[in-house]
Amino acid sequence: MTKRKTDSHYQAGVLSDDERITDVIKEKLHEAMQESAMDINLFCRDGFVHMSGIVDVLTEKQYAEEVAVNTSGVRGVENKITVAMDGNFTDKHIEKEVRSTLAEYENNDTITGLGVKVNDGVVSILGHVDTLMEANIAMNLASRIRGVKNVVNNTNLASSGKYDDTFISNKILQELSKTELSYKDIHRDVDGGIVNLSGYLNNPAEVELAKEIAMNIEGVRKVINRIRPRKKD
Repeated sequence: MTKRKTDSHYQAGVLSDDERITDVIKEKLHEAMQESAMDINLFCRDGFVHMSGIVDVLTEKQYAEEVAVNTSGVRGVENKITVAMDGNFTDKHIEKEVRSTLAEYENNDTITGLGVKVNDGVVSILGHVDTLMEANIAMNLASRIRGVKNVVNNTNLASSGKYDDTFISNKILQELSKTELSYKDIHRDVDGGIVNLSGYLNNPAEVELAKEIAMNIEGVRKVINRIRPRKKD
């Protein structure tokens, strides 16, 4: 059995930075995706990660890119992973599956009344939402359906323009303060409903949580998340 590389190997200079990045990403993908990760090819050159291969669903492609982007030392990611189309996935079939998935979720949660349109495997989410998070949830659900190549948000934000930037900024702070996040280390800049987040948190999961909190505030039109995980000693 191949021995797992340790940090001491990296510190000793046995591996280059590009090799270290490649190994870290591969290990993370294998831990989360198991056999699916074997069909993903990647290499790193000068901090830029190039990804290719085939996955079963769009969420796996998105997850692989997210892992690469959040890996220390990565300067950019080129994601050429494709979604498998080896089944009989017509647009009509995909639309039916997405509608069914959304309807099942609506029965148990808050998103309601969204429409779906599919063209050549690309899913458009239609209708009205109160927050960006509602649209994001719908897009994530759709991206789990086999045969979906991409998902586009074509919803209308009903709360757009109803709240001024000061209200939105204060509301984000209020919601962040209810969590265990070190919210005082998060900076907020709101302009026309577009939220820029910056600062540092402990790990990628906390970074994502802060983004989701901002997306769940009415009046937020877009969230640009520049929060970074703190570097470990």
